[in-house]
Amino acid sequence: MHSNAESRARHGAGRVSALALAFFTSTTCAQGVTGTQVTIGQTVALSGSVGEHGRALTLGAQAYFNKVNRAGGVHGRKLALITLDDAGDSKRAQENARKLITENRALVLFSGAEGGPCVAATTLAGELHVPVVGCAGGSPELREPFNPFSFPVRAAHLDEFEKLVEYAAVFGRKRIGFIHSDSDTGRKHLANVRRLADRYGVTLALALPLPSGKDVFNPDKIAGEIEKARVDAVLNHGSYGQYADIIRSAKKQGSRTQFLAVNSGAQQMVRLLGGDATGLIFTQVVPFPWFDVTRIVQEYRGALKTYAPQTELSFSSLEGFINAKVLVEALRRAGRKLTREGLVATLESMRGYDVGGLTVSYTTGSHQGSRFVDVVVVAADGRFVR
Repeated sequence: MHSNAESRARHGAGRVSALALAFFTSTTCAQGVTGTQVTIGQTVALSGSVGEHGRALTLGAQAYFNKVNRAGGVHGRKLALITLDDAGDSKRAQENARKLITENRALVLFSGAEGGPCVAATTLAGELHVPVVGCAGGSPELREPFNPFSFPVRAAHLDEFEKLVEYAAVFGRKRIGFIHSDSDTGRKHLANVRRLADRYGVTLALALPLPSGKDVFNPDKIAGEIEKARVDAVLNHGSYGQYADIIRSAKKQGSRTQFLAVNSGAQQMVRLLGGDATGLIFTQVVPFPWFDVTRIVQEYRGALKTYAPQTELSFSSLEGFINAKVLVEALRRAGRKLTREGLVATLESMRGYDVGGLTVSYTTGSHQGSRFVDVVVVAADGRFVR
């Protein structure tokens, strides 16, 4: 026999459990999680000057998500990627981020392209306590000041600049120039390059901001300033389209300066330059896609063969693929009861996660991601060689 008090206690406990379940279900649905689906939001350049790079990022990511979905998803839920085009515009990226969070109810934002749009979307997401994983930009603002909701995967531009300045020093390029965007981010990069030049014993002989707004971009004038400064090597931050125009103008003027470049849009830039790309040196933040010696490249090439067989291999699509793998690993580790708060906590527990040839690390106070940086050279036939 049970007393009335015991019956009431059992009834009350059951009611509390039901209310707790209803609250959890309501909360997770509001955060882009249902019993059968996880909604992932992406604002990225699909058009404009960096559209080819953005489309390749998205294709690589979608190939990985398709692979996961075909195998049953994550804890029985399929992954749904909603992608909005920001055309490389920061304001539009921020508007897209707000829409993805408030209207599409994305659990997480994922893999945008280029520093400005990435910073704009990540800043808004941080204000709304929504994690951003794998934004493909090297801007310092993605890591500093610390944003608990920003989880970059690729190495920072600082790591790439160090690799290029070190290269210049090793090969006797003692006078270097730096072309950068005329922005707060560009000036932060300039300060970092100055420090790196001092560390490696080279002279930063030229620092040129790229015109912005209504200022007229004149690649012939910039190429002339490079020649006048008698620099041995130039490295860049900013639009790869503008940098390609500068290199083309310098070549026409007979320049023998060695041009170095950070990774974004490497293949697209080589296509723009044609024969003028020969000898151009790029950093890359992912392994070499044409050598399947690492597990992640083997996995990537197999997925592209299955889900996008007509697509050429590229650094951009491999980066998207890697970003997707990091996100999916975090979703798996977070378990069935998936929330934004739980996803953030899970990501911060991923110390030394081996993606399959490069390591990604996050902790409570540091969201470094990867520090992998490689160097490739453009051969006379337009191929990349190591």
